[in-house]
Amino acid sequence: MLFGLILGSCLTIAGIFIYKIYDENRYKKRLAIEKLIREIEARNTLNQKIIEILNRPIAGDDTDLISPQNDVKVPFYDYNFLKNYSSMYNLYLPTYYLNTFFKKLSHHLAVFDDEQDLKNGGYIFKESRPIFENFSIEITDDIETKKRALNQAQNIYPALLKRQHYDI
Repeated sequence: MLFGLILGSCLTIAGIFIYKIYDENRYKKRLAIEKLIREIEARNTLNQKIIEILNRPIAGDDTDLISPQNDVKVPFYDYNFLKNYSSMYNLYLPTYYLNTFFKKLSHHLAVFDDEQDLKNGGYIFKESRPIFENFSIEITDDIETKKRALNQAQNIYPALLKRQHYDI
């Protein structure tokens, strides 16, 4: 009877340990999937805003300042949205994309007086349409790779989720 009690307690401890490992791996998988979903959503919102900026019609007053094939006019609120959104979601957006994008844009900014900028209603970036289009293509490609990674993460269980030890 004593042997049965010891064997039962050992089996119970082993079962609890196995369940703990299983539960931990399930939790890690769920966190990995949630992070991938947030990354996809953040990139998708950013891409939609870039496409919205590119597809915005040019008013008749702006045709003397802006060439629709080469130049992009970004209203103040859209530019502030891009800056704030990239800083708010910096955990889910790759910073090197955004840094290179804003660096390239800074080289194409048409400099006007403050009064002229207010009259224009936004910033004008000369010959920057290819920069916006290429950035949109990069984001779209990145969304597709994240979707493939999400499908793999949902189908493959323990390969992603090896135990990680952090030195703090």
